[in-house]
Amino acid sequence: MADASHDLKTPLTVILANTSIALEHPERSVASQSQWLESTQHEAEAMQGLVGDLLTLAKMDEEEAAAQSGAARPAFEEVDLSDVIEGEVLQFESVAFERGVRLESQVEPGIELRGNEQRLRRLAGTLIDNACKYVDDGGAVDVALSRSGKQARLAVRNTGAPISPEDLPHVFDRFYRADKARTGGAGGHGLGLAIARAIAEEHGGNLSVASTQAEGTVFTATLPLK
Repeated sequence: MADASHDLKTPLTVILANTSIALEHPERSVASQSQWLESTQHEAEAMQGLVGDLLTLAKMDEEEAAAQSGAARPAFEEVDLSDVIEGEVLQFESVAFERGVRLESQVEPGIELRGNEQRLRRLAGTLIDNACKYVDDGGAVDVALSRSGKQARLAVRNTGAPISPEDLPHVFDRFYRADKARTGGAGGHGLGLAIARAIAEEHGGNLSVASTQAEGTVFTATLPLK
């Protein structure tokens, strides 16, 4: 709660300041005060993102607690994970192009499992998004999906400066942020990877990370096949 309150305090302060400035000049047109309105919209969108992430985590925590007490988990459906990953890679092609980053994928077709498609998209999107944000200029992001025994293995790798040994054990902690740790993106709230790991675990899998100067940073999600 303290972390969430801290992250909400700054945008609220900016919004109140912008509103105060606008109210001081009621005679001015909306166009002439667009600077304050645009700033308010930006801060409100940031708050909306944080609240959405908090609600996602709260819902997943509630489902996990219910499952531990014997309640049935929400029903999963048949999901073509190959299609999910290809779709998410496509979404980030323009982002990579604008940054001069090479985005490549090797997706084995026909990998299916039982799961929540929306959350699996969130898992893949978070990993690709972080990789694109923290890759070095002119570097590369590689996305690979393959079968490994009775599991699906999704590996997202980017070149660039490695995550420091001090940060590496904490990258999945809620609200943890460090410049080289992929904690939800530049300017994020440190919840993205916490949610990604929770999604992997919800599906009976796990999410891990390895980071070295020579190999770059690789996030690997393993998920049991149906």
